[in-house]
Amino acid sequence: MKTEDFRFLIDCKKEFEFDFRGVKYSITYGSDSKGDYIAFGRLFQPKRFYSWGELMNEAEVENSYFREVLEDL
Repeated sequence: MKTEDFRFLIDCKKEFEFDFRGVKYSITYGSDSKGDYIAFGRLFQPKRFYSWGELMNEAEVENSYFREVLEDL
């Protein structure tokens, strides 16, 4: 998946799941006292990210940053 396509899905708040090397990951959205967030991580074990930049700089898939494996999805 291209970064631009992924950014479009995030901007539209499209929830989705994907499989990477036999492990399911999900992306959902929500809001709390800090503001709107993107929940990303293993299915039912997401971590909250409060911006696109934070998601791309900190999100991990297996032992790699998500941004490095995004093209393989």
